[in-house]
Amino acid sequence: MRNQMVAVLLLCAASPAMAKDVDIECAGCQAAFDTVAEDLVSAIDYKAMGPAEATGIAGFGVGLVATYVPVDEEWETVTGSDFSAIGLVGLQVTKGLPFDIDLGAFYTTAPGTNVDVFGGEIRYAFLPGSTAMPAVALRVSHVVASGIDDFDLDSTSVDVSVSKGFAVFTPYAGVGYVNGAADPDPAFGLDKAEVKETKLFLGFRLGLGLFEFTPQFTQVGDVTSYSARLGFSFGL
Repeated sequence: MRNQMVAVLLLCAASPAMAKDVDIECAGCQAAFDTVAEDLVSAIDYKAMGPAEATGIAGFGVGLVATYVPVDEEWETVTGSDFSAIGLVGLQVTKGLPFDIDLGAFYTTAPGTNVDVFGGEIRYAFLPGSTAMPAVALRVSHVVASGIDDFDLDSTSVDVSVSKGFAVFTPYAGVGYVNGAADPDPAFGLDKAEVKETKLFLGFRLGLGLFEFTPQFTQVGDVTSYSARLGFSFGL
C-alpha cells in the first residue's frame, strides 16, 4: 500500500516537459498569456488536501504534496518551450489551534524550472464535526510564486468545505472563489492577466494509524488539477 501511495505522488509530480524556465518569449500574445496565467493560478492556488474537521490544539500534520496540471499549446506561444504540464512537489504543514481554528502552510517547487511557490491558510470549522454530524469549515488562503523574472504571480482564495469521517475514510468537498493574477514586466507589452474564477474540489483522507494519504481533484474555471498528499497527522 505504501509503495502505491509513493507511486501516485511521483506520477503527480513528474512532468517530462518541465525542465524549462517559465519566461515570456513573445510580444503582444495577450490571449495566450491569459490562458497561461489561468493554468498557473490553478496550479499554485492553495489546495485543501484534507477534511474540514477542526484538529484541536493538539492537532498537527506534515506531508509530501504534489500537483499536476495538463496544459495546452498556448504555453509554447508564450514561453517558446513545449510544455505539456505543470508539476509541483513540496511539503505542507498544518497545526490546530483553540476555538476550532487551524493554520496551514506549504512550499512547493516545479522541478527543473525557476518556479517556487509559498502559501498559507487559516481555516475555521464553524461546525467542527462529530461522530454524527459533518464538519463545515471556512478557509482563507494566499499564495505567492517566486523565481519568475518576467512576471509576478499570486493567488488569494476563500472557500467552504464539508467532510464526514467513516472509520479510516474521510471524504470531503468544497466550493470557493479564486482571485489570482500574473503581472508582466511592461517591456513585453502585455496587460496584467487577472484570474477570477469559481473553485470546486473534492478528495478523501485515508488514515492508516498516524500515516495518511489524500488525493484531491480541483477545478478552477476551466482548468483541472490533480493533487496528492502522503504524510502523517494526529488530532483528526
